[in-house]
Amino acid sequence: MAVTLNIIAMPELQKYIQKIRRYKEKLKKIITRIGISYPIEFELNDEPSKRLILPCHLGILFFGDFDVSFFKKIIINLNYIFDSFFFNIRNLGGYNFTVKLFYKGVKKEYREMKKSSDKIKIHPTNKFYQILIDKRIEENLGMILAITDLPIFSSNNDNILFLFGETHLKHRCCLVSSLKLKEQFYNRPENRDLFEERILKEIIHEIGHLILGPNHCHNYFCVMKFSKDIYKIDEKKKELCETCKIKLNKIREELNF
Repeated sequence: MAVTLNIIAMPELQKYIQKIRRYKEKLKKIITRIGISYPIEFELNDEPSKRLILPCHLGILFFGDFDVSFFKKIIINLNYIFDSFFFNIRNLGGYNFTVKLFYKGVKKEYREMKKSSDKIKIHPTNKFYQILIDKRIEENLGMILAITDLPIFSSNNDNILFLFGETHLKHRCCLVSSLKLKEQFYNRPENRDLFEERILKEIIHEIGHLILGPNHCHNYFCVMKFSKDIYKIDEKKKELCETCKIKLNKIREELNF
């Protein structure tokens, strides 16, 4: 019996290979967008999901060089905005990456407002989240926040670069990066007061997501309004609007505290 072999010419074979590669990249992006860790080496491990009980204990972990006195300002502002939601707010101190972990998952990108051709190393958010999850469990915390001076990109969407901050509701942790909140990032003179105002807004915003949920507020001046750039952060206030305050009070009433 004669056997007919379909031999694919080399140019045709190359086309098939390229097509498979394109589908592979599309599949990776789909997986990323539905919440699976990117890259895979930072897939998150947590204890079985538990319902957040409020009020709770909040921990803050610092990745980088921050003034000790700044922690007191964070406590004052969070307790003012989210009055009665926290039994206490703990300073968990600083965290230093090992050299191996520091470079893991890093990619290089041009800064958005660039006057040079230099690229900056940016870090995936899941690299921080796993540390936060472990620390949250170890310290028996309801939720945990990290503040870093490193630039970050989203592990849930690798196209979102140089984030101000991000929240992971499932794992009850959030992250704020101070890099783009500094005037020096935009090649302007240092302004310490303005920097602290900005970072406090972003801290309140991310903690707000852990309490109020994933949606952003449409009120132009509310701290829960989405800010696509530094100018939008400067325009909004460091407080919740009346609508968001009502949502907060409903949570208090439902949980009776």
